[in-house]
Amino acid sequence: MRKIAYILSFIFLGAAFQSCTKNFEETNRNNNKVYSVDANDIFAGTVVRTMKLIQELNFNKLMNFSRYAVVGFATNPSQDIGDNYFSQFYVGILRDLLKLEKDYAGKPEYANRLAIVKTWKSYVFYMMASIYGSVPMSDALSVAGENKINFKYDSEQEIYTQVLNDLKNAGDLYSSSATYPNDLIQRDPVFGGATFGKSNLVKWQKFTNTLRLNVAMHVQNISMDLAREHATAVMNDDSKLISSLDEMVKLQWGSDESLSASYYYTRFIKNVTTFSEMTYPALGEYFSTYLFSYNDPRIGAYAMKANVMAPAGTRPMLYSDTLTRAHLKFCTLKDCPTFAAHQADGKNASRVDSILVEYAMPYVPLPELNSLAAGWEWAFVPGQTYRYNDPLGSKNSPYNFSFVHTDFVKENASMVLLNWADTYFLKAEAEMLFGSEGKAQLYYEQGVKASFAQYNLGGVDNYLAQNGIKWNTDGKGFADRRLLYRASIRGKGGRDNHLEQIYKQRYIADYLNCLEGWNLERRTRALRFPPFLANGGSSDVEGYNSVYNYWTERFVYPIVEQSKNTESYYNGIENLKAVSPYYRGDRWGDNVYTSLGFAKLNPDLIFAERIYGGNKIIKPNCEYFNKKYGKTYEEVVATAKSMTGETDENIALTKAFSYNFRSLLKTYIP
Repeated sequence: MRKIAYILSFIFLGAAFQSCTKNFEETNRNNNKVYSVDANDIFAGTVVRTMKLIQELNFNKLMNFSRYAVVGFATNPSQDIGDNYFSQFYVGILRDLLKLEKDYAGKPEYANRLAIVKTWKSYVFYMMASIYGSVPMSDALSVAGENKINFKYDSEQEIYTQVLNDLKNAGDLYSSSATYPNDLIQRDPVFGGATFGKSNLVKWQKFTNTLRLNVAMHVQNISMDLAREHATAVMNDDSKLISSLDEMVKLQWGSDESLSASYYYTRFIKNVTTFSEMTYPALGEYFSTYLFSYNDPRIGAYAMKANVMAPAGTRPMLYSDTLTRAHLKFCTLKDCPTFAAHQADGKNASRVDSILVEYAMPYVPLPELNSLAAGWEWAFVPGQTYRYNDPLGSKNSPYNFSFVHTDFVKENASMVLLNWADTYFLKAEAEMLFGSEGKAQLYYEQGVKASFAQYNLGGVDNYLAQNGIKWNTDGKGFADRRLLYRASIRGKGGRDNHLEQIYKQRYIADYLNCLEGWNLERRTRALRFPPFLANGGSSDVEGYNSVYNYWTERFVYPIVEQSKNTESYYNGIENLKAVSPYYRGDRWGDNVYTSLGFAKLNPDLIFAERIYGGNKIIKPNCEYFNKKYGKTYEEVVATAKSMTGETDENIALTKAFSYNFRSLLKTYIP
């Protein structure tokens, strides 16, 4: 708590030096000098403002975009035309960093501070280019004058090239020279340790180089030559990449609810009197199918079990399933409608019952807001006059779902920007593209192990032995409940399939690092999740489809840019158009569905109307829940006794998973 409070005191110091301008363009036109302080006074504030902005973006947009979690109120596409995010990037963060960079440039006594500032600035511009595409970089926060009216929107390639060069330069600047022992951040919020002490320059250099490798892989669809140049250069000395849990880029919030608590905590936990699944992020179904399919123990680190947050006595959501059981035990006058005939024919030992039961599941994903698209309908239950219901829609309480684990959202949560596993998966990807398949396999397996180590989990060898997870194998995963998507992994074969394994494992390991998850899917299209189903809902998004929408590819620019930076604004749209694999002319091209240059074309767009348009009859099937505790009643009883230690089967069944017998469907001799 002390650490983050100390950081926040410097936010206010930094704010005192900032003008009251709100808009990026207005800031550009301020001719006054902003301040004259060093990184020890101001850098910590830029870090905390970055943390807050990341979590605000995640909660309002990117959790849903990445499909890591469902935030119910934000599942319908929207376009933010205000300058809130732009201002936070430019005025709140980059303004300080660019001033510090200018002050430190060319001064050997500040080489390490310059490297740190360049690294953080590079991460912020990487974020912006990933979110908007073309943005002002070379002219960012320039001072306006009589001869300067427009502020250039640099192209994606220009931005990423500059970011990579800045990271290269920063990586080369770090030095432990005794000549300048104070050339570091005295109160470092990133690598200053638990006591908010001096910078660990070794860790900073590893962050710089790992970020460079990350950006290099990110730009391969723009320029494979650029990606190769920087990836191979960094990997020539991979001892300077993140190589342990202790070196992860992990930012820490504090425990003071009024001053230092995380954005998540203050946004949807603090002072909330009525719990709602519309505001508390919960495990998403598509992501969870990978966890269910491959028995992934990380599910317990990522999400809470269903009903864990509920008050005592709250009924869990019960899932309906069918089982078989030996009829003989249940052939009683009370339980068997044909008791007399069965007793008379001597065949009871061969008879089997098919029964309908219900029980609670340990983890229950929250469905995205609409279960069906407009024009779709649930199928009729065979032989009945009523239809199926949504299997995830039969909740008894808003607490019934598996919400994001408290470790991610509590007041003093940590927030990871790059983890140890990322390094291995990035190296595996780079080896598949530019090097050795043998090394790629080794790094892939080490990446999975590093992810398990991050959450202190065992069982990694068993996990790696499964088809689809084991290198060069295919795995057939579970489908979602509407059979729109299957969590399969095609790993057997050539380069593309090996890359699919790498991409999907990195995606799983980066849970709730939403920008990286969103970026990974856009640049690889490895996951290919279905669209969000609109079901006739309205939206302010131009180009919106009232039936289904693939999710947002970018944010739109602030509307104020049209009037205050007009020429450059429209040039920025032309930059988008020049490189976009899928350009939408809606909203004069500044559209949320226009893909960015670093992205691949979504291959499902061409088939979308055939798959999701018109009338569809949906027969639900929760493959990941079916026969969860056993295929027969006898197996389910054994599971319940094992889970609870109870010897009485009825007590064990109730205690283990709220088992309930619903009806006898039929009795037959196989």
